[in-house]
Amino acid sequence: MKISKTIFAIIFMCPMVHAFSQSYSDFIVIDEIVENITQLKAEFGDQPNVYWTDGTSLHAIKQISNAAELLQIENLHIYVATKPGAIVFNSIAITTINVDDLAEELKEWSNVVANQVVIHSEVVFTGDEGNLLKQRLEEITGLVFTTQN
Repeated sequence: MKISKTIFAIIFMCPMVHAFSQSYSDFIVIDEIVENITQLKAEFGDQPNVYWTDGTSLHAIKQISNAAELLQIENLHIYVATKPGAIVFNSIAITTINVDDLAEELKEWSNVVANQVVIHSEVVFTGDEGNLLKQRLEEITGLVFTTQN
């Protein structure tokens, strides 16, 4: 009789465990001044895992935190204008000069991102300023920051 109760418990409990398990997916952020906005709009449209930042409301870091607040994100992908050592949103730029001032807001990302933040840029973490920015972002958030084209 114990075996049948055990089997029943396994059969009954497994679907419940699956129902309450956490599901992580990638979250995509696109700033309105990114260079290839038309192409990105065609590619991503109004998908539920895509957020479009704008320069008319809160600055982009807070917009991202608010949009991602209740999500469980594997990788946070950010399409934004960049230059070596600077992530340039329409409403704010993250540089080595102000990254420490933005630390509390950037730390919020670590509450929802499980893996890494991917900045879609070829140049943001190049040179001394870029390397320093990457280092500070990783120290502040505890997340890995990478780039991808």
